[in-house]
Amino acid sequence: MLISFDVNAQNTQYNFNKAPLNSVISEISTKTSYEFVYDAELVKKAKPIDLSLSTSNIKTLMDAVVKGQAFSYEIRNNRTIVLKAVLENLEDYMLHGMVTDSLGGPLPGASVKIKGTNRYTTTDGNGHFNVNLNSQFNTLDINYIGYLSATQKFDKDAALKVVTVKLMANSSLLADVVVNGFQTISKERSTGAATILDEKKLNENINIDILSALEGRVAGLVYNKNPFGLGADQPVLRGQATFSLVGGNAPLVVLDGLPTETPLNEINPYDIETITVLKDGAAASIYGSRSANGVIVLTTKKGNSPLKISLNTDFFIDTKPTFESMHYASPADIVDFETDVYGRERARYANTETMFAAYGTVANGNIKYYSPLYQLFRDRDAGKITTNQFNQQIGNFKNTDYYEQYRDNVWQNAFRQRYNLSLSSANSKSNTFASINYDRSAERVIGNISQKVTLYFKNTYNIKKWLSTNLGFNGAYSASTSTDADYDSYTAISPRYTSIVNPDGSLVYANYVNLPDGIAGSPINGAVAGSLVNTPQYKSYRFNILESLNEGLIESNTVSLRAFANIQAKIIDGLNFSSQIQYEMGTKKAEQIYDVNSYKMRAAYNALVGFTPATNVYTYGLPTGGRISQNMQQNNAYTFRNQLSFDKSFNDGKHSIAAIAGTEMRQTFSPIGMMDIRYGYDPVTLTSTIINNQTVSQTGLPSYIFGANKTLGIAGRSFQETKHRNLSYFSNASYTYLSRYNVTGSFRIDQADFFGADPEFKNRPLWSVGLGWNASNEKFFESLGWINLIKLRATYGVNGNQNTETTKFLTARRVNDNLFTSLQYLNITGLPNPKLRWEKTETYNIGLDLAFLGNRLRGTIDFYDRKSTDLLVTTDLDPTVGTASLVINNGILRNKGIEFTVNGDWLKSGDLMLSSTFVLGFNRSKIGKVNRGLSTANNYVSSPSTYYTEGTNYNTLYAYRYGGMTNGYPYFLDENGRATLEFDGNGNPVVSSSRDINNYAALVSMGTLIPTYNGSFSQRVSYKNFELSALLVFSGGNVMRKDVTSLGSNDISDLDITQRYKNGITPELPRLLVDYSEAMIPRALSISTMWQKADVNVVKADYVKLRSISLGYNLPKSFIKKFNIPSAKFTAQVNNLWYASAAGDDIDPESYSLNSGTRTLQNPKSFVLGINLTF
Repeated sequence: MLISFDVNAQNTQYNFNKAPLNSVISEISTKTSYEFVYDAELVKKAKPIDLSLSTSNIKTLMDAVVKGQAFSYEIRNNRTIVLKAVLENLEDYMLHGMVTDSLGGPLPGASVKIKGTNRYTTTDGNGHFNVNLNSQFNTLDINYIGYLSATQKFDKDAALKVVTVKLMANSSLLADVVVNGFQTISKERSTGAATILDEKKLNENINIDILSALEGRVAGLVYNKNPFGLGADQPVLRGQATFSLVGGNAPLVVLDGLPTETPLNEINPYDIETITVLKDGAAASIYGSRSANGVIVLTTKKGNSPLKISLNTDFFIDTKPTFESMHYASPADIVDFETDVYGRERARYANTETMFAAYGTVANGNIKYYSPLYQLFRDRDAGKITTNQFNQQIGNFKNTDYYEQYRDNVWQNAFRQRYNLSLSSANSKSNTFASINYDRSAERVIGNISQKVTLYFKNTYNIKKWLSTNLGFNGAYSASTSTDADYDSYTAISPRYTSIVNPDGSLVYANYVNLPDGIAGSPINGAVAGSLVNTPQYKSYRFNILESLNEGLIESNTVSLRAFANIQAKIIDGLNFSSQIQYEMGTKKAEQIYDVNSYKMRAAYNALVGFTPATNVYTYGLPTGGRISQNMQQNNAYTFRNQLSFDKSFNDGKHSIAAIAGTEMRQTFSPIGMMDIRYGYDPVTLTSTIINNQTVSQTGLPSYIFGANKTLGIAGRSFQETKHRNLSYFSNASYTYLSRYNVTGSFRIDQADFFGADPEFKNRPLWSVGLGWNASNEKFFESLGWINLIKLRATYGVNGNQNTETTKFLTARRVNDNLFTSLQYLNITGLPNPKLRWEKTETYNIGLDLAFLGNRLRGTIDFYDRKSTDLLVTTDLDPTVGTASLVINNGILRNKGIEFTVNGDWLKSGDLMLSSTFVLGFNRSKIGKVNRGLSTANNYVSSPSTYYTEGTNYNTLYAYRYGGMTNGYPYFLDENGRATLEFDGNGNPVVSSSRDINNYAALVSMGTLIPTYNGSFSQRVSYKNFELSALLVFSGGNVMRKDVTSLGSNDISDLDITQRYKNGITPELPRLLVDYSEAMIPRALSISTMWQKADVNVVKADYVKLRSISLGYNLPKSFIKKFNIPSAKFTAQVNNLWYASAAGDDIDPESYSLNSGTRTLQNPKSFVLGINLTF
């Protein structure tokens, strides 16, 4: 408190009779010119004052006032009197304590202030603190961001033990700490865009892995089950930051402060305490050249006091997929259609055998597979079966369903069981967390098993008050048994009208199937199989999928290890030094064995049997036995970081400064992998036969069946190892004034071994600046009690992307000449790029954080403009430099977007609580610069992620412009509006007029394949011991192709062939290949491509899904305390329960290739049961 008054130099009379100190100060303040500074609590505890004195000397007056009091005074600058507590006159005692959360977890960095004084301290990394108290000042005010404050009094007896203060979580503020991997600061002092998910938020549902825990919870994070139809699952934050598929678009993963090579889906979700997603330049730029795609920071759990043991048991059941959404034709329709196809083909030849001669036979050299229905026609026409037998078999075909038999006999409901046991403990010296996780899955295909054991250990030890260490490791071992990919397909091997089992359950054997041997031979046909039946030198081609399912099983195992150590030293108050090191290694081995009697070995053996008819001599290219293939890959990485950290407040908290500076060294190394294939393998003796790789791979071995030598692929012909090293210098600082105004900045230089030689690019800095205004802390907001937070943020940052697609060096591959085997030479595979540099991303971000009504309604809005430059892209060059094009830093890609997050605790009434979260993100990716000549139209249509033009959306879906249809023949319009097919007066196509479209200008831009918006809505209701939650996710703004049947193939099996018989040739349904005139058949494939990729066959890809709904029940405390169990919870959950798609037609965009228009099996419903116990 501050009081000021005017000067009076004359003697003044002061009379006080048991007057309180505040009255004394007030009277003195009216009669003198000094300003008083004092603590209000000190005044309350002062003794009443008896005084009668006449003086003009302020010192004389104040000596009389403080006499016998527990405070003294100090006169400063002849204008200020400071009243101070006199602690030295009282008996001090040291209090040792620990600040924890409600579960006993330590809270490092909590503020511990002695009430009535300006003295305070903060808890260390283990939540411990030490303070001096006395009988007058013995009350502590304890605060921690995200938790409710606590005030607690401690007498002298408390000094005899370690006291524990538990803070209760403030659910509306718990996430208000930003962990960027280098430092932990309050969100109040941060200017960057970051989303923080605490353990409670992460565990609202039972998560499959970390990726599923993030889905729908972070605005701007797109988690595609089938991203853009390109391949594996991955998260993408704020759109595409690079053109390269090699460099990747996934965010950098940071685990406990250091970047890790461990994929997100391999990290045990039960080990994670918080996840912080750093989005903009200011938040992520501290990671420099690896931060352009954003950063996901994972913080693992810490030890608790007292000892706590947690057990989680989860059971997942994924139901077998069904075929309804695949829109397959029935077996009967397929038989009818194939019968028409056969009739059309047969009409072209004089007789049946002439037709089948085109499919080849033994020693023909041009063997092509044909279906069992074709073989049935051939047998009938050859007189091998009667018409009645033929008709009976046709009836059998129509009433048999291979797909359903495959589903019934090969698939099962996938069952996964996961057990996680964790232990945590803490005391004044040590903090320990350890966990073991066992995960076992019986996959969808019977006999496919995967198992994984994960270990985690972390210990923090306080060596001295100023020195602590942090040591730990996490490791994983996984093993799996999986089916050969050919046998995992229900569509590739046999037509739908064939059988796997008889009604009595016995196996049905096919005489041959559409399956290559994987070594030397392509699929055979009925003529080949039939001619070898009674030839003892050859083995049987008989096949049944259930018998072969266990052939060629792939046995894989993976070992990964991450070890880390950290030492922290407190130099002076607020200044700390830390040194961290991390080592990661991984080894993956895979082995596949085909025994001597497996189908593929029998087929390969037959393919490499040579025969000379003149001498009747057989030769055998493969040794007797099976085949074993082995593959091993390794990788390792280390990171070493040294860092100084400063965090201190000055002048009673008016000024707060946080800064870091340090260096980081990192190396990643992938040594040469091992690949080996051996033949003649005997699993009992573990022996194999050495074959001449030069001969089998180049000259080949004689094959009587195929009429020429057949070559074998061999492993290990190409070797490569990759090593990259980085050296970085970084710094980051923030300044906060009056808890209202924030300024932040960062600076980093990354040096790497793949930079160009040009010094202009070797030391290019990556940096950021940011401003923040906590407007709600201004005095003019104090009267608006319903406003809890208004914070405005603005940042600009430059991030980098590490892309190893090219190099500064000339690269070449050594080759052995096929003809002159002793001759070796180099093939140039890549030209040098001396100006190679980081891909750079500049991000402007403006954000607003809001909280109202006692923090019951909270929200965040972020606007961003993200411009990526110097992107590696194929660029046209002057051919005189030695090449017409080269991948260089020359591309520009721009993302603009807005993100919303709204959290509401709508109802808190007794035992009933109702809350919800709405997340929404918009993003558009535009190509700013590409210096590349136009390619053919088909390239843009087929590969939009590789072929693009300046000024368009990235991953644009291009389509051919549909012109119309005449007599079932569709036609399209070129860039001049001219039709690609003309018709005569009778509506028949003029074959000579049929043309392809090659000009890019003829294409129609239909929109982007990438969603322009995505988000989620989650609802949570709790009543007494029950908790109900649901997560709804949605995505859209993008387009996709419809599932359209090929017009250029007779090998089709979807519903369009059913419509053909139902509706015939209609304006909406073009004729299929079987209905084309003979003259038009050569043009059918081209017409089909344009029809499948036409603008009329493009639809919206928007969808909404009920991703999960879960019900939890916490067992009553009164019941479980009988068993000494603090808490027990059961959860039942259903995933993928419902969806709706704008495309209709049973299309699920998550199980669909958007650009090719190809269906895959939809994600099945999943049922989950979880049990959580703590001890």
